[in-house]
Amino acid sequence: CGILVGLFIFWTGVSAAKDTISPLLGQAPDPDFVQQVNDIVMSYEGVIGIHDMIVHNYGPGRILISLHAEVPADGDLLTMHDMIDVIEHRLRDTRHCSAVIHMDPVCVGDEETEKLKEAVTGYLLEINPCITMHDFRIVKGPTHTNVIFDLAVPYDFPIPDEVLTQTVKERIQRKHPGYYAVIEVDKQFTAP
Repeated sequence: CGILVGLFIFWTGVSAAKDTISPLLGQAPDPDFVQQVNDIVMSYEGVIGIHDMIVHNYGPGRILISLHAEVPADGDLLTMHDMIDVIEHRLRDTRHCSAVIHMDPVCVGDEETEKLKEAVTGYLLEINPCITMHDFRIVKGPTHTNVIFDLAVPYDFPIPDEVLTQTVKERIQRKHPGYYAVIEVDKQFTAP
């Protein structure tokens, strides 16, 4: 009987330690929670998209979220900032977490940018459909135009980052002379 009680106490201690330590060491967030956060943020008319969401769970009532919200570059700065504040407060009140949202201005309605973005999206689909991009913009200069964007790839993606970025850069350069790609690779923390 003493051995059984000892094993029960040992098992209870290990389970309690695991429940406490796992969030601190890092574990994937609950997909339902991520989807709820995504739905709340995207429900606002001024938000075009979100990316780079990171969820830190330090136990009950101690969830921290950071994410980037894409907003129109030509929008009113004060109005956009107020909207982001409202979203952060809504997440705090409904999801019981602390949220920090970074605004990423993106150009909407620029024909050249939209055409190039569509072309680059096609190139990414040809490489692998699980690759996405965000923060797409172009910066014109006197001798060339920089195409700047981030690629979001899964952690277990088989192509090394350097090979992937070089492949995309070469495809853009070959199909669109005068455009030079400046690419950052983001590893996805959560499902988009």
